[in-house]
Amino acid sequence: MAAESSIRRDTQAASEEGEALVPAMFQNLIGYHLRVAQETSFQAFARAAGKADLKPGWYALLTALAERESMTPSELSRICGRDRSTLTSSLKALSHRGLIARRRNPDDQRSYSVKLTEDGRKMQERLHEIAVVQNARLDEIAGEDKAVLIDVLGRIAATFGTQDF
Repeated sequence: MAAESSIRRDTQAASEEGEALVPAMFQNLIGYHLRVAQETSFQAFARAAGKADLKPGWYALLTALAERESMTPSELSRICGRDRSTLTSSLKALSHRGLIARRRNPDDQRSYSVKLTEDGRKMQERLHEIAVVQNARLDEIAGEDKAVLIDVLGRIAATFGTQDF
């Protein structure tokens, strides 16, 4: 309980310091705070991995592929909640780094599937270790509010995933 209290004090102090820099028009905007929280979380993950050029969604892509023999980009797009256009550039980068292999569909040369290489599997395992530590830290930060936070984030994703403005 003392550790959680210390984390809350440190988090509150950092939050108050950061709020002073936030333009007044953004201070009460959920979308702004979601984006800042996501970006700082991704930056911390990349620092822990020792990879400044690590893209935020790569861990999710590698993990989805680690659970199956292969997947199509459309399947990965649905699972990871990524737009196909941004997914394509990520898949190219992962392929270029030797972390995934692309395989053409013999029945339709326009489509292909991807699978992890051995290097990709090793990278996914390394990133998973970092993710476990980071998620434990996120659990500490969320504390008793974790279930509420996950519920609200789920409602946001479900609502915007099915509706336009």
